[in-house]
Amino acid sequence: MTALRAGRAACLQVRGFATTPGLRVGPESPNFIDVPKTYQTRTPVKPSVKGTLPVPREVFPPRRADKPSKKYLDDVAREPLTKKEGTVSEKQAFKIEMAGRRRHHLRKGLNQLYERKRKTDNAMFQQSLESQLRRERILRQPEPEDERLTRSSVVEDMQPLKHSTLPDPNREQRLALSQARLEASLAQKNAQRQEDIQELYMNARSFITTEEQLSAEIDRVFPVGENEAWRNDHQEGANIWNLGQPPTVTALVNETRKSETTRWDVTQERLKRLGEQITGGKM
Repeated sequence: MTALRAGRAACLQVRGFATTPGLRVGPESPNFIDVPKTYQTRTPVKPSVKGTLPVPREVFPPRRADKPSKKYLDDVAREPLTKKEGTVSEKQAFKIEMAGRRRHHLRKGLNQLYERKRKTDNAMFQQSLESQLRRERILRQPEPEDERLTRSSVVEDMQPLKHSTLPDPNREQRLALSQARLEASLAQKNAQRQEDIQELYMNARSFITTEEQLSAEIDRVFPVGENEAWRNDHQEGANIWNLGQPPTVTALVNETRKSETTRWDVTQERLKRLGEQITGGKM
């Protein structure tokens, strides 16, 4: 009867849907629908690490070449100057033992770190040397036969030049012309500088250099009492701030046509400039 029930139970199994997994999971599970997966594995995603790591400290800096030496180890891990004689307590014996272990581990650690640094430097040097030799060997190797036989023919005039720079037959002439332009520019700057110095020397006669001159100029420009010319801009006064309205372009153009006095001033100004050009200095 038991066998019959078992066989009957096997025959009564019903095939489920194609999208329903064999596992008994609820609809809230992501495995409820069986989605076929690709055979190609995905690239592992590098986890994002927050923060930045500090720069590792250089244990053997170039300025301390004596660090792995025996003298440095003896100085940094000194033995006790005096040894306690007689019986010591358990606590003191423990401290002495721990101090000896620290000295031993410091010497051993520095030696191992220096040995590892030496091996790393040698490995990096050998790798760099091999890379340089491989590069030189690749640069010096002849052209492959397949490239030589399949290379298209090029006219000899279009071949790259053997020398790195193009020929310049007019180089000396261009250099001489450039040198002449430079000397002319320097001479012009020197002449302008001399003229500026001369003009400064001529204008220095009216400079205020003492307190008495400053007081006299202040009294002249700002006289004591009421100044009628300061009340408006239509009347010219002795102060720089009340010289009247600024001249227009038309007034400047027609300045030489006002009167004989103006023509005389213009003539004197022209004669002054002519004298400055003849004498080579400011007047």
